[in-house]
Amino acid sequence: MARGNQEKRRWLKWFLAAVILMGMMLFFYYVYPQRGIGPEQPISFSHRVHAGVKAINCRFCHPFVERSEHAGLPEMEKCFFCHQYIIPTHPEILKEKEYFDRGRPVPWVRIFYVPDFVKFRHQPHLLWGKLDCADCHGRVEEMDRLQKKDFQMKFCIDCHKQKKAQLDCWLACHR
Repeated sequence: MARGNQEKRRWLKWFLAAVILMGMMLFFYYVYPQRGIGPEQPISFSHRVHAGVKAINCRFCHPFVERSEHAGLPEMEKCFFCHQYIIPTHPEILKEKEYFDRGRPVPWVRIFYVPDFVKFRHQPHLLWGKLDCADCHGRVEEMDRLQKKDFQMKFCIDCHKQKKAQLDCWLACHR
């Protein structure tokens, strides 16, 4: 009889371990992606460190945001403005330096997508619409890796309605 109880306990331990393992797997499958971890980039860049901890203004790295159709990615020279002095031997900085020395652009994974037929410009949204970068891009100063976002028409229309902005398709976006 004692041997049978021991056998049952052993199976119960294995069963509980399997249930706990399955629970952990489900937790990571459903919760982890929702915590704001975006796609891995070729060079690990943290907006949380740069825009959050160091409080570097978005416009320092994205200077064209108010006068161009695209905010653009910063030139590598911009990164080395600081990083030739600050942690220049960090492995991620050395990776970027290798791209720079070879004259090759970093193959960044695109995060924000606006369809080609949409003529979006940041300037009216920032200057006249008084929007903050976070209104569309989220609180990047709290994110290490940015989440992918496809800006679809519903997102824009909802915002325009809320802000009582232009809703004429051809005047606003599709010209």
